[in-house]
Order: sequence, then structure tokens, then C-alpha cells
Amino acid sequence: MNQIQKSRLLHLQTYEILKNEILSGKLKSGERLSESRISQELGVSRSPVREALRMLEQDHLVVLTSSGLIINIMKMSDMEEVYQCRIALEPYAANLAANNLDNKDIINLKSFINKAKESHQKKEYDSLVEFNTGFHDLIVGKCGNSRLIGILERLRALTILKRRAELEFYDQRNNEYLVEHEQILKSLAEKDGEAAEFLMKKHIENDYNIFKKSYKAKDEIA
Repeated sequence: MNQIQKSRLLHLQTYEILKNEILSGKLKSGERLSESRISQELGVSRSPVREALRMLEQDHLVVLTSSGLIINIMKMSDMEEVYQCRIALEPYAANLAANNLDNKDIINLKSFINKAKESHQKKEYDSLVEFNTGFHDLIVGKCGNSRLIGILERLRALTILKRRAELEFYDQRNNEYLVEHEQILKSLAEKDGEAAEFLMKKHIENDYNIFKKSYKAKDEIA
């Protein structure tokens, strides 16, 4: 784990370190989290660790079970709820962002798409998750509504958590989702908020439907 800096609030640093390790896949879904072990590894008392774990539990990245705190395994029913929330909220964020994006943002969005294409071709799915996330996060981050940004950041984290555990999801996909990203980018570059909202909703719905099909196929094989 990363080192703690004494000049910053310990529980926030601990939270950031643990969240990063969960979303990067270093800490796996279903893995049990030991307060004492984390405290030892980070060289802090158990109090900031306890507070950090409480924050992660509020984010639903960590859940309490009979055997203690574990990294959320994210069942299909959990993902259905996450996608339903994203379908309701993220398209509107794209609409709001249309008038706030500058030329540099448009260039960065195009860069995320190009890098994602390259990662898809090379089947480098860890990088693909990173670039796809960057594309969505940049748009949401420019919507100008801090509450909406906070809600969508937590939803995004749960999506990434499941994708890290199921990277083969991308191996079953063609590049249609990248074409959809390009269509969304075009509408944003033209500052057409309504088109961006429509296209983003269609994009997330398509993503959701493919995700459900991949799980149904997996269950049938099992």
C-alpha cells in the first residue's frame, strides 16, 4: 500500500489508498479487510482505518457480512440498480456539460477514444477500463452540478468494481461502444445538449443490455 503523509488527514488518506486499491483490482472482490492489518501496513492507528472503512461502506465498495467487512462482490441485482441510476442521471449530466466543455476538453475526450480503440485492439482491458472511465468522468465532471457529480462518481466506482472482476466482458464486445463515444463527442463538440443526452442514454442502455446478456450466457454455461 502507498505511504501515509502525516501532513494530511489520516482517515482521508487511508480512504483514498484503499479505494484506489479496490478499483485498481489490487484488492479483489470478496476479499476480507482486516482493520489491524491495514493499520499495520499503513503505519497508522486503527481509528483512521475504522473511519476510512466506514466511508467505503457508505460508498458500497465494502459490505459487512457475517465474516466481517469484505469488498463488495456486486451481484447482478446490484448492477441492475447501478445501471438504472446511471441511465436516469448520466444522460442529463451530458446535456448540462455540452455548454461547459472547451476545446481542450474536446481534444481530451478524443484522446480517450483513440487510446481506448488501441487498448481494445490489443485486448489490454485494464487500460480500456481506465480510458473509458476517463471519457465518462470528464463529461460528468463538466456538468456544473456538484451533487450530480458526487452521485455519479459513486455509481461509476461500483461499475468499475464489477468490471475489474469481469474483464472478459470486453472480450465479447465489438467496437460499437467506441463508435457511440464518437457520436456523443460530436454532439458535445457541436454544443447540442439534447443530442448528447439522447446518445448517452442509448449508449448506457446498450452497455447494460450487453452486460445482462454476458451474465445470462455465463449462468447457462455454469
